[in-house]
Amino acid sequence: MGDTKEDISLAYAYPLCKVTDMPDDMRTEAMEATVTAVEKYSDNYETAARMVKDLLDKKFGAPFNVVIGEDYSYCCTHQENSMLLMFTNGNVAALIWRTVASFG
Repeated sequence: MGDTKEDISLAYAYPLCKVTDMPDDMRTEAMEATVTAVEKYSDNYETAARMVKDLLDKKFGAPFNVVIGEDYSYCCTHQENSMLLMFTNGNVAALIWRTVASFG
């Protein structure tokens, strides 16, 4: 078929939700914030992750965790209805989850 690297990156330019248990409104907000942050800070994923975390903490309550990058694996324990793994801009992955604020 002749797929080049350019063809492949264009095929995955849209946000792709891979795994989630978030409610629809939270998922939509998280995905939109992530796409915006990755486009705005394409050269600094740490700043992009901070932007998404701050927005979600403010809107849905803390503590959210956000990891944005191109090459990592993960294993996390998360609060129910708060986990999202998505891809955007081709190979940029975003993992978002909320931890328990306190034990006790």
